[in-house]
Amino acid sequence: MKKINIISGIILLLIMLLSVNHVFAEDSKKDAGKMIDEMAALYMDNMKIPGLAIAISMPDGKVIEKYYGKANIEYNAPVEKDTIFPIGSLSKTHTAIAIMLLKEQGKLNVNDKITKYFPDCVAWDKITIKNLMQHTSGIQSITAVEPFRSNQMKDWKPEEIVAILKPLKLDFEPGTNAQYSNSGCILLSMIIEKVSGMTYNDFLQKNIANPLGMTNTMFVSNRVIVPKRASGYMTVDGKTQNAEYASTLAPFGSGGITSKATDILKLKDAFRPGKILKKGSIDEMFAITKLNDGRDYIAQGPIGITYGYCLETLIAPDGRMVPGKAGAISGFKSQFLYFKDSGIFIAITANLDMTSPAVGEKLKGLTMIDCPLLMSLQLHDIVK
Repeated sequence: MKKINIISGIILLLIMLLSVNHVFAEDSKKDAGKMIDEMAALYMDNMKIPGLAIAISMPDGKVIEKYYGKANIEYNAPVEKDTIFPIGSLSKTHTAIAIMLLKEQGKLNVNDKITKYFPDCVAWDKITIKNLMQHTSGIQSITAVEPFRSNQMKDWKPEEIVAILKPLKLDFEPGTNAQYSNSGCILLSMIIEKVSGMTYNDFLQKNIANPLGMTNTMFVSNRVIVPKRASGYMTVDGKTQNAEYASTLAPFGSGGITSKATDILKLKDAFRPGKILKKGSIDEMFAITKLNDGRDYIAQGPIGITYGYCLETLIAPDGRMVPGKAGAISGFKSQFLYFKDSGIFIAITANLDMTSPAVGEKLKGLTMIDCPLLMSLQLHDIVK
């Protein structure tokens, strides 16, 4: 769960999409499966991605699954259907869904001031639950703050994180701006536990994972033995090596969930009214972030970006919105995009660190921060 400039990364890749031809062969006569294989091979070869899983839900209910490369290089273990990956900040979407479920149960309101749950943090008296979900709270991102920043191996307790954040000056007045912060969903996870009387993982399992059939989705320490969990890697000077250890307990509901591509795909059902959430809650999650003065928060570029509730939604020039979320934690990267107009939902998991630079000439200048999102956009072009 590293701090990244996600907006600049997305803008870069969108510029690439708009200004250059696709770098893989797009022969309309080719089978879509072969085209996906070609695309995956290009990215894996040029980015040195050890292992990759792709899952695509089509409008007719058909699911396309593709698995490539190695879950563990040292044991030559392949990525398979049941290989699971830490998904980093993609966990935030699960946390927002949990908050909306509690809202529907009448146990909280998104406009609640968070001092209701953290009464000792008086400087947060203008911050709401909604601010935390929309990255408009002004609370500094814990991943940029010492001593957390330089010691992400430690299983920091949530209360310790609150103690670090409490005395810090806000980056801006709540609701006047938006800035990605990993702190918000840690606080939201604590609120979930306070309000529900359950542990975060128990609430996740009972109310989200089990109803949606997410059989391998859990909040779990990476110190625990988890069968079929992939190993994480990074690229240094063009050579693949084991990624640095980073706690998955410390990020809590901001980045600590482990899952698999086909489980992430089932978020499509979470966004189907009546499955676990009502239509009003889903619409609220997808809505453009609004600042206190009534302005829409949209990071401008070839395509706009807004947060919604723990999302990173692409907004095309014609107003079409594509909700999605990226995730990254040491050694791993994940992504989903939900193309509502076409009914296509795409999920990707990979076991390469997000900071690994591009190493191939064909994808020169592209980083893993961009890679899964660009792949998702190209996959949509292939299968639509």
